[in-house]
Amino acid sequence: MRKNNKMKTSKKKMKIAALVIGLQILLIGGIFSFVYFFAPKLEYPSDGALINEDFVQFRFKNANAILIDDNEDFSSPKILNASELSSVGIGMKPGKYYWKAVGNIESSTREFVIDSKVGLELNKSNSTLKNVGNVEVNVSEEHKGVLSGLVILDVEAEYPVNITNETIYRGEQNE
Repeated sequence: MRKNNKMKTSKKKMKIAALVIGLQILLIGGIFSFVYFFAPKLEYPSDGALINEDFVQFRFKNANAILIDDNEDFSSPKILNASELSSVGIGMKPGKYYWKAVGNIESSTREFVIDSKVGLELNKSNSTLKNVGNVEVNVSEEHKGVLSGLVILDVEAEYPVNITNETIYRGEQNE
């Protein structure tokens, strides 16, 4: 009789163990399904992207907001509302940035860089030098081999110059 009771108890324990394992499998499958279908998905910019434009179009799925920061810890994020969108764009200055999406849960973090462009345009008709890049530029003026001037030009700023054949203007990014 004791052997019979032990067998019944053992069978009950096995059924309970099988039920617990089955419930754990269902729970894990449910969690993976939730994450797969409802977690934010980041499409662009990709991790490590080098972007040559000042305007960045973020593409994503399943997100209510996009967080962008120049700090990896997101201590001072710019928050873009994205609840009914699959992409959102923003103008940005050159530098290294981090971004992530927030929906039912938070996505992973990606890093991208807005490339800096240095550009000067000499307009002979109105005797000006214009910064056509996306960063401040240190401009040096050299006349007959001698440094004769130095100015810092903001983006889109113009500076009056004296144009001669012997004058050389050089620009480099202001650090």
